[in-house]
Amino acid sequence: MLPPFDFIHLDPSCDPPHSYQAAFELFAELSAKLRGFEASSAQDYVLLAVIRHLENQLVIAGLMLATQLDLLNDR
Repeated sequence: MLPPFDFIHLDPSCDPPHSYQAAFELFAELSAKLRGFEASSAQDYVLLAVIRHLENQLVIAGLMLATQLDLLNDR
């Protein structure tokens, strides 16, 4: 399974601006840390619910950022 914030570089001229790349790298790092924390706290259902909520929030933020990037590229 691919991490949710990976993207493939097919054409370097189409890469997002550096600030967007940094944001996606941060999302990927936070997602990996949440997955590691989820594995270590598999018996605590409250923590699992919080972790899953945070993962959903990260994915939503990533989608919003990707949509904003698409809108910027369409100009």
